[in-house]
Amino acid sequence: MTFLRVIGFSVVLLGFYALFAQTLPQVEPDLSDPVEVSTDGLDMEGMIALGESLFTGKGTCTLCHNGMGRAPDTLEMDLAATFPSRLADPKYTGVSAGKTGPEAIEDYIRESMQHPSAYVVAGFGKKGSNDTESPMPTVDKAPIELSPVEMNAVIAFLQDRAGLDPTVPLPSADEAPVAEEPATEGMVEAPVTDALAAIDKYNCAACHNLKDSGADLGPELGGIANRMTRAQVMEAILDPNATIAKGFSAGLMPEDFSDEMHTSELLLIVDYLLALPEPAPQEETDEEEPLATTALEVIDKFGCAGCHDLDGSEADVGPRLQGVGQRMTREELKSAITNPNATIAKGFEPDMMPDDFGETIADSEMPLLLDYLMNLPE
Repeated sequence: MTFLRVIGFSVVLLGFYALFAQTLPQVEPDLSDPVEVSTDGLDMEGMIALGESLFTGKGTCTLCHNGMGRAPDTLEMDLAATFPSRLADPKYTGVSAGKTGPEAIEDYIRESMQHPSAYVVAGFGKKGSNDTESPMPTVDKAPIELSPVEMNAVIAFLQDRAGLDPTVPLPSADEAPVAEEPATEGMVEAPVTDALAAIDKYNCAACHNLKDSGADLGPELGGIANRMTRAQVMEAILDPNATIAKGFSAGLMPEDFSDEMHTSELLLIVDYLLALPEPAPQEETDEEEPLATTALEVIDKFGCAGCHDLDGSEADVGPRLQGVGQRMTREELKSAITNPNATIAKGFEPDMMPDDFGETIADSEMPLLLDYLMNLPE
């Protein structure tokens, strides 16, 4: 009888998984040869168009460069003014420091893609790095892996948006052709059969710390089996905005994995994630971040320019602070910093600003910040 019970239980369990699999995306793979576009004869207009498609597609740039405050909203910025201000910033010491012109901007953009920590815009560094380390992945390495031609196309696209004539070279006939997605609607490429390949395919390591990427735009996944069930991990991938991890924002993770991902790939990724060990505990240190001694150091230390247009960041996640001394008293401004949800500026949402600045900004730092803000001109 025990043997029969085991067999019966096994049949029921297999049936359950078979039924569950039917609720996941079932797509027919496109097994045709990949379409390739020859780079021979590609003109600059074509390069710009290719760069735009890469910026919003394969390059995954818009996952962070959007209005969510994770990175500068590149497509909404005045790039004609932003690029020269970046090159003139005293904190920028890269290949184009102090230079001007389209060629310098080309080198600056390429450097930002290949060495993103060479210059971090104020307020957009990794947490705890004091804007010395960028969360952006290196785009010519895994998981994004843009080719030199593709990086040139992105540069051409951004130069064009800045009103400049692109300075990148056009690809020659002997350069690697640019792969283009098959045009047949409803068809996708064949599934990969390895978990790490699936993680590369869907750029998981660009936001999560997988494969030693160090990314922290998404939650830590090490030891996730201790916090979530298998079904919850599947839901988090297929419907990422159903439950948002504490400290992270909605809308950052693509919502189309249920349409794009094969069932077999989903199961590979889930099995891989559930087997991840807890991350090694970080060594505690008694070293504290030094006190800021200037207003701009306070702004850098607490990431103010990540949401407000300060120190040339052009951020607009938080209210405009130019001329704030003419609209608020010093005490009102201090209250807005230490208790930001007491009064919400018109057109903005609550809970966008940290509510612990009253405890984390030192008594010697607060006057520096207030003096600076109260004297900002319109």
